[in-house]
Amino acid sequence: MRLVGDIGGTNARFAWIDDKGDPQSPMTLPVREYATIGDAMRDFMTRTDCRDLREFAVAVACPAMADTIKFTNNPWVFSKDALNAEFGLDRLVVVNDFTGLAMSVPYLGDEDLITLFDGPGRPGLPLAVIGAGTGLGVSGLLPHDGHWIPVQGEGGHVTLPAVDDLDYEIVKFLTAELGRVSAERILSGMGIENLYRALAAIDGVDVTPLTAAEVVDRAMTQNDPLCLKVLDRFCLFMGGVAGDLVLTLGAFDGVFIGGGIGPRIADYMKQSGLKDRMIAKGRFHDLMNDVPVRLMTAKYPALIGCAKILSA
Repeated sequence: MRLVGDIGGTNARFAWIDDKGDPQSPMTLPVREYATIGDAMRDFMTRTDCRDLREFAVAVACPAMADTIKFTNNPWVFSKDALNAEFGLDRLVVVNDFTGLAMSVPYLGDEDLITLFDGPGRPGLPLAVIGAGTGLGVSGLLPHDGHWIPVQGEGGHVTLPAVDDLDYEIVKFLTAELGRVSAERILSGMGIENLYRALAAIDGVDVTPLTAAEVVDRAMTQNDPLCLKVLDRFCLFMGGVAGDLVLTLGAFDGVFIGGGIGPRIADYMKQSGLKDRMIAKGRFHDLMNDVPVRLMTAKYPALIGCAKILSA
């Protein structure tokens, strides 16, 4: 049997691959309930009544180049060689989580995407992939001889770009706490919490800390002014980082936004300043304005991507 996995900061997702190379019987397991990735794998195998594991492709929310895999936002650590030996695998493939996500993009249907901002794009050029969840993932797809080559990097940890006065105030506040403010410190679940505290402090308002889910809920259901300000600034920062990614990769055929936060605020993103900030790139404004932006809503896109990697 062939297994695929997607391990983030909060959840571990697994599925078997059928003969057509598609994920089957997907299951989400909370990372906190297992001491190791091997324990989670064995539980999934027991629950799905299969023990004949021969190949495994897994997307991990951390750098994936070395033998030792140490997750950025969860406590798991494993060795590729040791995991391979533990399960007697014929093949083990470990990629960054957004490499797996990026590889799903060519296989998504219209039902898996929401167009936030349309545009003609530039067919045949690269695609940019970015998404906020527990952390911030960044990747891209480069076309080559009828195939796609995914970019495997750690773009979520680039320095956060500040554009206007309020951006600079936010970065100044968080720098005093963190020492360095990466894009992930804003564009993630913990980032929304950071933004809430920063904006409250800048406005001179005493607040009780809220979780990211509480901030989003208050903004969307109660029109809370501070929480709405958090979402507004979140979208602006997302636009700035996405625009820089487009320019860096030459990804003028489109931006795909993944991660768990986007689908919760899709309507808000459409009317936000995300697109304006994304295309505000000086002499490249008109070129950037043609780049479409789509939100990924597929439930298990990284599992699809890993399945295609394993079946290649």
